[in-house]
Amino acid sequence: HNYSKITKLTLNDASGSDYVGVATGGISGASGVLVQMHSVGHAPNSFYVYKQLYYEDGTPIEGAFADLNGDETINEKDKYFVHVPEPDVIMGFNTSLRWGKWTASTSLRANIGNYVYNNVYSDLGNYSQVLNPNNFLMNTVNDIKNTQFYNRNLLLDYYLSNASFLKMDYINVGYNFGRIADMMDLALSLSVQNVFTITKYEGIDPEISGGIDNNFYPNPRIYSLGLNLNF
Repeated sequence: HNYSKITKLTLNDASGSDYVGVATGGISGASGVLVQMHSVGHAPNSFYVYKQLYYEDGTPIEGAFADLNGDETINEKDKYFVHVPEPDVIMGFNTSLRWGKWTASTSLRANIGNYVYNNVYSDLGNYSQVLNPNNFLMNTVNDIKNTQFYNRNLLLDYYLSNASFLKMDYINVGYNFGRIADMMDLALSLSVQNVFTITKYEGIDPEISGGIDNNFYPNPRIYSLGLNLNF
């Protein structure tokens, strides 16, 4: 089980102060936009964003956010802490098996409760990105069909996704042929790294350091064949 909480930051931590904390978590799409906050009483890098409002059919309303403090004005005071990039639970499983001349080993990992801010969606999922002043079409993402946003809307809890996952990091299978010639033994093995990932997260990889998916380079799947000759 993974749990952390900030207990002190500065001399301004006293109750009643307007000081929220140290903003962090820079993203693409606009200069100086930060989606995370270090704040007393919360986990490090907690997401600190606006609460998206929706139509009855579940479609997000562009530019409509919840007035959480009830002052009939949407401003910084309406942001709220919601979710963290670190998982609540971290699990691992390793095993090795041997049967006759066969051997097999594998390793699995699981993170439960980690959230990711999908900056690829928030940056590219808008029609102003596609229909730009340069008069040529640019790339977008499938999520644009769900939001129908025309402009970038960056500081939203809409772009936070549960990125819990189960991964098989590697699997290795080997066979020992034993003595195949005078004074020579042979063993073969096949291994695969980054075998599979099971997750509901729609990005490239749910395991993202810092919790912000900004189109990072994906981990490759590697196949290896081993040949062992002993004389």
